[in-house]
Amino acid sequence: MIRCMLLWLLAALPGYAASAAAPEALTVLRQSLESPHEPYTAELTVERREGVEGKAVSRRLAVRFSPPNLYRREILGTAGETVQLIVEDGRTEWIYDPARRKVWQGEPADPLFKRFGPEDEFDRLSENYDVAIATGDRVAGRSTWLLTLRARSDGMPARRLWVDRQSSLLLRAEAFRPDGSPADSMSFTRLQLGAPSGRTLFRFSPPAGSTVVKHAEPDYLALDEAKAAGVEPRLPAWLPSGYVFESLDVMAKGRRNVVHYRFSDGIEVISLFQCPPRVRLDLGARLSRRVTLSVGRGYRTRAAEGNVLSWNSGGWRFVLVGSASDETLKRMAESVR
Repeated sequence: MIRCMLLWLLAALPGYAASAAAPEALTVLRQSLESPHEPYTAELTVERREGVEGKAVSRRLAVRFSPPNLYRREILGTAGETVQLIVEDGRTEWIYDPARRKVWQGEPADPLFKRFGPEDEFDRLSENYDVAIATGDRVAGRSTWLLTLRARSDGMPARRLWVDRQSSLLLRAEAFRPDGSPADSMSFTRLQLGAPSGRTLFRFSPPAGSTVVKHAEPDYLALDEAKAAGVEPRLPAWLPSGYVFESLDVMAKGRRNVVHYRFSDGIEVISLFQCPPRVRLDLGARLSRRVTLSVGRGYRTRAAEGNVLSWNSGGWRFVLVGSASDETLKRMAESVR
């Protein structure tokens, strides 16, 4: 009787039952990466670091979801107005900018078409990161598990994730730069599971008078396929620890083609763009600082997508983009043939 009473008292202590019943960290992580199984309506805040100084910029989003792949996302302005609308009906993705009365129509991104699929990414993540689980704070009024991902190479934190215990939805996330300083973050402020969502919410017709631009889903290629298609890849000979070549695709920029390479460690992605000299990428960056490279003069800046390093070499313009440090991007740049 005494032993039973002690166990009951311990179970009643905050955190004891939760820690004793905590599931495997990798199991919770895998479930959070899967597509949700029930509809929901939510509001969330996303904070990104932009500009050379990494100024924090916050945006509010309203999201509606219906299984298996119907999404309606609205980026909200300061007065609650919709400044951008994104609708996916499983076959088509519509992006509408009301201020510019412009619509982009294309196929929704499908990770299964990538050469580095979800299982490959998860295996890569398991190799490069340690994942710990603990009781998390309540997010949007819901109980969570807190996952902390640390790089095995140096023990630095890479991500902190708050996962809803009931639905396995990722409710809050914090990303860190290689030096441990905070980077981007996301947090749900309201969540309603099983909310009724009419199918009309996930239908979109371009408003009268708007301009419609069609874009195709990238055709992911392997290196040998790129060479067969007449593209001579210019890859870095050195990659940061844990990173491997994931895939490439060729994008049309006007009458020119841009080759986009991706390198991943399972969480982070570093992109390398190989462009004709006069082609410019719209990364939202404005100010830049000059950098001396062994392959010539370069420029670095910071965009919403991460740190940016650009340079010209061998008749091409190269642009590296990622959350990696400036020194890492510089070393990669200097190793490009």
